Amino acid sequence: MGFRGGVCLPFQEPICLSLEAAFCFMQEKQIFSNLSLNERCLSVSLVCKYWRDLCLDFQFWKQLDLSSRQQVTDELLEKIASRSQNITEINISDCRNVSDTGVCILAIKCPGLLRYTAYRCKQLSDTSIIAVASQCPLLQKVHVGNQDRLTDEGLKQLGSKCRELKDIHFGQCYKISDEGMIIIAKGCLKLQRIYMQENKLKRQAPE
Repeated sequence: MGFRGGVCLPFQEPICLSLEAAFCFMQEKQIFSNLSLNERCLSVSLVCKYWRDLCLDFQFWKQLDLSSRQQVTDELLEKIASRSQNITEINISDCRNVSDTGVCILAIKCPGLLRYTAYRCKQLSDTSIIAVASQCPLLQKVHVGNQDRLTDEGLKQLGSKCRELKDIHFGQCYKISDEGMIIIAKGCLKLQRIYMQENKLKRQAPE
């Protein structure tokens, strides 16, 4: 108990202690933010409950590189997206077990997505890119090279819905044509980078 002006008051810990604790917490979060996804999930989170909870902080799940992880499925993608709807960047390149369904769920739950990368996901179709374009209007980067099933229908949605688009990669997407690229060019006026390696664009002759 403490006295102030003759009145008995409950004892309070010095505010410096709480500030010190807050500073330590901020330092820990800064350190954890520099760890890779594997380091957080497979190493650090196993040390103790406090570190596990810290690893699950939504702030660490804004940029996700899940590339080449065959354990990533639609179900896992849904759980990740449900836990952290603040995801701004995701890479699912070479994730063979993710389907259009998983990408659609991701797009719905993460409307703030800015960068979407899915190289060599040959199982994905226009359905995925249409969902991302429709649900994530702030999208700035789309890298979907070597997707055999991508057509102009997907590009039309990007061109009409994603006005902030700056960087696109459609290398080895053989089913896209001039029609889709023209819509992209007209709709995405902030576009700065286009990668079109080994594409077979053919302008159709006017009827």
